[in-house]
Amino acid sequence: MMVMMCAAKELSLGDVFSVCPLVPLDLHQTIWQGFITVHGEDYQLRLELPSTRKLQNARLFGEWKLNHHLERYKHVIMQRLQSAKDLATFLLELQTLLERTMSKSDVTSTSAQTVSPALYTKLISEIEDIGWDRLSSIDASFESLQFSAVDGLGKIHYITINLNSQYPDAVPACSVSLPTPFELQWSSKGKLKDILQQFQVTLEKHKVFWQSMSEIDNQTWVLEPDKPMPSDSIRRIALGNNSSLQVTVDPLHPGMLPECRFLGADHVVKPLKEKLHSNLHLWDTDCSILTNLQKVLQVEFPSPSSTQKQELSEECGICYTYRLESAIPDQACDNPQCNKPFHQACLYEFTSTLPSSHQTMSKYGFNTTYGECPYCNQPITVKKMDT
Repeated sequence: MMVMMCAAKELSLGDVFSVCPLVPLDLHQTIWQGFITVHGEDYQLRLELPSTRKLQNARLFGEWKLNHHLERYKHVIMQRLQSAKDLATFLLELQTLLERTMSKSDVTSTSAQTVSPALYTKLISEIEDIGWDRLSSIDASFESLQFSAVDGLGKIHYITINLNSQYPDAVPACSVSLPTPFELQWSSKGKLKDILQQFQVTLEKHKVFWQSMSEIDNQTWVLEPDKPMPSDSIRRIALGNNSSLQVTVDPLHPGMLPECRFLGADHVVKPLKEKLHSNLHLWDTDCSILTNLQKVLQVEFPSPSSTQKQELSEECGICYTYRLESAIPDQACDNPQCNKPFHQACLYEFTSTLPSSHQTMSKYGFNTTYGECPYCNQPITVKKMDT
């Protein structure tokens, strides 16, 4: 590593890249990574600049053989830096110095490069075609690139594209946060821009879905997931009285009736189940999920404007915590005067140890334990999948 001092000049991506395939790894152009060619051989080179994007106090890194040579001619390089007007000029002078001082016998291929200079050149051209403002991050080897995209609701989404040295012949691997699989259509003539266009089309397909889920998130108390991601198609909505409704929505058909699961004491959720069954004919596919649920169930969900979340987040009556690892209470005593909430795991373990309890096994693999509530001694049951 060498610390470099130089007059402050603004950086030009085109000028720098015309000297050698050195490109910025961040939007602020403070970290540059690439190659410098000496006698036809490519050496990895990394340049780190201060936050001002000036050359003053910049740091230069190279692979071990290049570092050894740079240290040997450090005083000469420092002199060149003092007179260099910008980064491109310095890189040109550095390349000339290395060509003159490194003999061809010194130059051997010493690095196992995962990305060739030719691929660097291709990728930088494709990134420029997309726009540097769309590039969120990129690793030093150019194997992983993350781009941003904005959906029709103004929400920002990210796609991480993983490449290998066979790009574009090899199909890139894409990582996204979507409720449905992202199926990339690819050919050997494909470009990064093609991936972004397909990603944008996929985002638009989920616009109505995200709009409906956003309404639920904003107008009800969602117990789970704690921090919904774009890929989450499940919401557990608080109903009050230690009960909740878990809905699983079809991302491609968000107007259809979702899968509904009521959680809580029978005396609370049984009337809601009956309303759901008897009012299914009222479901309107042109209305949002929340509007339909309120109409069919004939309820007003507790909302942030009328209720504090703490009122709906009572701790487990056995372990005395609300969140047990990733689980929150989803069982409740059926005695209206008790209605104490429990984690399923806690209640199953507690009732299994009672001398008076007994278990049954169903053909579907459920263990059902019959016991007594630890608070009111009323009968209570809990199911657990046999693992």
